[in-house]
Amino acid sequence: MWPFQKTHLAGPEQFPAVIDALSEKLRAAGFVVEADRFHHLTHEFIATTSNELYGEFHLELKKLDHEHRALPKDLAHEVRRLLKSIDKICRWR
Repeated sequence: MWPFQKTHLAGPEQFPAVIDALSEKLRAAGFVVEADRFHHLTHEFIATTSNELYGEFHLELKKLDHEHRALPKDLAHEVRRLLKSIDKICRWR
């Protein structure tokens, strides 16, 4: 048995739902502007390619990770997990 737990990463088909869930958690924690940014990217942003969309998600997640060091621990973990997911998704392409 492997002694380390493998991190579950979101795949391309799961990503919009995962971003919506993150947006709801951010809104509940009082990060309304940030939640609105993710909602806009998921539902209103028009990207020419999926890599462009993932690039925008990556940029916003990175910004959130750096700007808000006071994120609740579970949200900070989720943001970092999503950054890893994007890196993995974009490497497959």
